[in-house]
Amino acid sequence: MGKTTRFVTALACSAALTFTVAGSSLSTANAQSRTDVPTIGTAGGAFMSLERERLFGDHYMREVRRVAPIVEDPVLKEYLNTVGNRLVRHADNVQYPFNFFWVNDSSINAFAFLGGNVGMHTGLILEAEDESEMAAVLAHEIAHVTQRHIARNMERLQAAAPITLAQMLGGILLTVINPQLGMAVLSTGVAGAQQRAINYTRQFEQEADRVGMATLARAGYDPEGAPRFFTKLQARYRYATQVPQFLITHPLPESRISDTRSRAQALGPLQLEPSLDFELAKARIRVRYGTRNARDLLVSFNNEMRDGQHPTKRLASRYAKALALFELEQFDEAKEIIAELIAVEPFNLFFLDTKTDIMLGQKREAEAVEWLTREYMRRPNNQVVTLNLVYAAIAANETQLARRIINDYVIHNKNDVVAYQLMIDLHQKTGNGPALHEAQAELHALRGSFQLGVDELHSAFVKTNESDESNRQRIQARIFQLRALEAERNRVFDI
Repeated sequence: MGKTTRFVTALACSAALTFTVAGSSLSTANAQSRTDVPTIGTAGGAFMSLERERLFGDHYMREVRRVAPIVEDPVLKEYLNTVGNRLVRHADNVQYPFNFFWVNDSSINAFAFLGGNVGMHTGLILEAEDESEMAAVLAHEIAHVTQRHIARNMERLQAAAPITLAQMLGGILLTVINPQLGMAVLSTGVAGAQQRAINYTRQFEQEADRVGMATLARAGYDPEGAPRFFTKLQARYRYATQVPQFLITHPLPESRISDTRSRAQALGPLQLEPSLDFELAKARIRVRYGTRNARDLLVSFNNEMRDGQHPTKRLASRYAKALALFELEQFDEAKEIIAELIAVEPFNLFFLDTKTDIMLGQKREAEAVEWLTREYMRRPNNQVVTLNLVYAAIAANETQLARRIINDYVIHNKNDVVAYQLMIDLHQKTGNGPALHEAQAELHALRGSFQLGVDELHSAFVKTNESDESNRQRIQARIFQLRALEAERNRVFDI
């Protein structure tokens, strides 16, 4: 069997510990049992060390980048990681840095896998009413990671059936990226082990609810976000003739909602003002990653901006309108709205990013570079400011500035896809063949396509002047590194 076929088959053979696996059957015997569920523990170390877990997570993240519709939007990435890391700072048993990312999918889903990687579908934030509801889901997924549920589930599965590690890990990808294909393949060879995995995760879901809600409260969010969101999902699909596959195989029982409601009361509900960045993220996703066209959205946003709308939501509606106007190339009107919003929130990254787009749309590249350079001096380590400045500098033909900034940036942000895409644009514009091939190689490597990366590096080596011995040696060293990563990946996936 070919490598690709074997890997795709392996992807479809195990359960992901996702938010959509929502079938916890929690005891409702008494309030005490709801608030003091014993910790199952953080075992799994004998089966998989933390270093091996990190290694597996790194390679699976590369595969996710290759096959999933990840939203490589610096503003949305910054927002999600800000919320996620706020929760991580208040979580227990954190063993390594977390990585939070968006998947452009209208379904309601979030998932965690090895190495602290947590994905969230864009459809989930659109369903959430406030940031506490979204944060409740993230806290739940963080708990799956900190409690090492995936490693522990794999340990039990290996004891129960002769399944490879690649098979046990595989559903993390396929069932969240292509649920229909995942469920179809799961009906074959390892269906029995799959069911055992689902049954066992009910304990994990109970623990993730308990641990996650405690983290949610410590981070300053409203613990009521969890039962509110669960109740909403249950109401949405209770009488539906067609429901998501995860609710067919893993129903959301009343016992789980009752349990989370009791926990929220014990932790103490909070009355919080709406989060502006949450509302702006929803607006951006509606316009940039939704299915409705910009002209129809303009009508909706105008209808939303009525008397009585909360001031924060009104700002978000104004921002959404500016985005829609930009999509329609009505730059002057969009510029007026963004100027008003920046006057209210001068340092907001959502507004900064859209102002950059508008200025470039109006062919004001030099002005954009001048303005963004000032912002960069104020916030030199911010990814949104930095990448916007590079983007504007390339458009303004200020290639030396763009090259200096992006080269400094990737030293500390080696996994940033947008950075390498900008490097490719820059080197195409300047005709720097070797550097172009090197940037393309890094982009391939981030997506797990190591052989393609090696091919690009060979092209870079050939095009590098023979007198430039230091660069030729550096390229050769990187070829060896990518080959080692490919061999490591093959061992991880049993290819």
